[in-house]
Amino acid sequence: MTAQTEHRLKMLLWSVPIIFSAGSFYAMTTVGGADVSARVEQVEDGLKIHTALKAHPVTEERLSVILAEQRDIRTEQKIQGQNLAAICSATGARCR
Repeated sequence: MTAQTEHRLKMLLWSVPIIFSAGSFYAMTTVGGADVSARVEQVEDGLKIHTALKAHPVTEERLSVILAEQRDIRTEQKIQGQNLAAICSATGARCR
């Protein structure tokens, strides 16, 4: 092969990805644009419906149990903090 033929072959190989990317960009902007916007509207409508739904009853029950347990834990921690403060003040210790 001559140097000129090798040069043309290299140019051809380098131009293939550029041609394919230009074709994909053209197809995406002309053909896919309307389809994508329709799908976006469909997803937005579904999201509005989903956010308006109430939580599943089992999930609500679990959440109420978790909230009750957290209240109990906070009450217990408050009592323990008060007891610790009383012990520190009664013994004169430096509690932090």
